[in-house]
Amino acid sequence: MLFVLYLFILIKVLVLKDLAMVRVNQMRFNFGGTQSGPANLIPFKTIFYYLQGNNGLLIACINILGNIIALVPLGFLVPLVFSNINWKKSVALAILSGLTIEWTQLYLQIGIFDIDDVFLNGLGVMIGFWKFKLFYKLSVKAQNILSGIVLSVIGFLFLLLTLSYFKIVQTPIGIEPSIDRGPLPMLQINTTGTKNCCDLCGGTGGTGEIIQIGENDFTIKSRKGIDELIHLTSNTQIKNSKGNINKSVLKKGDHVTVVIDETETASLVLVCGIAVN
Repeated sequence: MLFVLYLFILIKVLVLKDLAMVRVNQMRFNFGGTQSGPANLIPFKTIFYYLQGNNGLLIACINILGNIIALVPLGFLVPLVFSNINWKKSVALAILSGLTIEWTQLYLQIGIFDIDDVFLNGLGVMIGFWKFKLFYKLSVKAQNILSGIVLSVIGFLFLLLTLSYFKIVQTPIGIEPSIDRGPLPMLQINTTGTKNCCDLCGGTGGTGEIIQIGENDFTIKSRKGIDELIHLTSNTQIKNSKGNINKSVLKKGDHVTVVIDETETASLVLVCGIAVN
């Protein structure tokens, strides 16, 4: 049952990229949806790029560690379900699983083929297999105790993320529903009779306040008082309650919600509050 549930989550999140936004304090990271760009067939090119700090430590950790950790359960559960799996078959599984994920994303046009992701996914599978071998050497009593602890921790984290998703509790790291980048919500009529769209930040005050604007970036002061540089590209969507706007409309003092993509640039900027007609 755990194996089937894990495969469902793996396909939904890692293969189809159907996942919510990741929130770290007030920053939002969007790793879902489609991505485009040239394939990387040079081993360790992407890994070295992240390790050099080009996109920041947080993005590097999410991309490198995320690709490893996501496949660890596969390496552990497969020999638990199929007792004839040895280390050679695990190596084959590691390579095949990484290639399958990358080729599926490429075929469905929802991701970029990256040979480094194949390596990281495969490493995760082998780590899981090594953990299984250590687990198998324990006594039955120790296995039961360890299994209970692991399942309890997973259950607690799942509950915490669920409560965070539905905004029942506030945690430093959580998940949130993806922000729709398409049409804005239906117009609402306020008490004065004029039509205005709802506050795109939902009354939260957003990620922070703009304190400086550059040519291709701007700096915000987060609600924790930390200055954060936000990079913009020609593909960055900027919206206020009226609809899409240009960067030139942004000004100091605006409160914004920022959604960051894998390259640590803003894929979406939402200006808080209701725009005046």
